Amino acid sequence: MKKNIKIETRVLITIELISALCGTIGIILGMLSLLSLSSKTWGEADPEASFIFTVLTVCFDTLSTATAILAFKYGGTILKRKCEKGMKILPLEKFANRLDLYSFFFGLAGLTLSILSLLFLFDFMKSDTGSEVSTMLSIVCDSISAAIVIWVVKIMLKISYLEHQMRKGKIKA
Repeated sequence: MKKNIKIETRVLITIELISALCGTIGIILGMLSLLSLSSKTWGEADPEASFIFTVLTVCFDTLSTATAILAFKYGGTILKRKCEKGMKILPLEKFANRLDLYSFFFGLAGLTLSILSLLFLFDFMKSDTGSEVSTMLSIVCDSISAAIVIWVVKIMLKISYLEHQMRKGKIKA
């Protein structure tokens, strides 16, 4: 039974890494969107390129946010199974699960801001300044979300290492 939880933990780490990767791609695309609106970057502002980058940002932010909530739910399920099996749950595991929820909220804020940035590029709300500001705030939120996910992965790898050492008998619970 412990092997199932071990496999589930590996799946959870993979989900976390996918979330971090999608969030990082969203951050890069958001920066490209900002650069496209600046006339100093490529000689003149390119609203069409900014629109394309912003649409892609929304797509990757959506994936990042979806995988963040999936990681939170899946991590909670793993904790519940461990509890039902009478296995020891480290405080770090609960903390990592809580961090997944925080990552989701920051990712959701970043997604909302990137959608707002996209809306500012349409004719009915045309405002390059509004798009730039919401894109910058989106990049900040997405960066915080990605940093939290990386922190969670680091915690989970540490927990896996500690559990491995406990199984070998090198350290005591």
